[in-house]
Amino acid sequence: MTTLLYSGNLGIGQDIGTVLRAAACLNGDADLHILIVGSGKGLPWARALASELQLRDVEFRPPVPLYRLPDLLAGGDIHVICQKAGTEGLLIPSKIYGTLAVGRPVIFVGPKHCEVAQIVRDSCSGFVVEPGDVPGAAKAIRELALDADLRKTMGQRARQYYAEKFGRRRSVARIIDVIERVAGNGR
Repeated sequence: MTTLLYSGNLGIGQDIGTVLRAAACLNGDADLHILIVGSGKGLPWARALASELQLRDVEFRPPVPLYRLPDLLAGGDIHVICQKAGTEGLLIPSKIYGTLAVGRPVIFVGPKHCEVAQIVRDSCSGFVVEPGDVPGAAKAIRELALDADLRKTMGQRARQYYAEKFGRRRSVARIIDVIERVAGNGR
């Protein structure tokens, strides 16, 4: 069984509906377990939609403490990140960094011209699907759920991209550079 994981806030800026509708379109083809871990104003709506769609294997859990987050993220085979259209510049789903760090493929349902979409494309670590594109999301879920080699390859690309672009050494170097520039300008 393949676990499709959404972890984080379910607020007004997240389009989890596209993913749930896409999973319903698969009619059980993909042996998929949908795990939604989080809270927020959109949680009751997501629960109601999952029930209305009669999704067979969907599980809702409360948020985990920060120290348990790495284990949770490592437990997902495919990660979902959602952002509604019109939120570009207002939201940057930071969960992309954790997804890349644990080396998992991602399905990003969001605006194709935002930062997360660019990261997914640049890293070749998943699929970018426009909000509301249920057939596109279903195709991406099916493709990843049924192809373990593709998940592995995209996961490796995610981890490599994270190490090259955002890893600890790189992040510390950026912080030092900013401090040195600020300190240099104060002289």
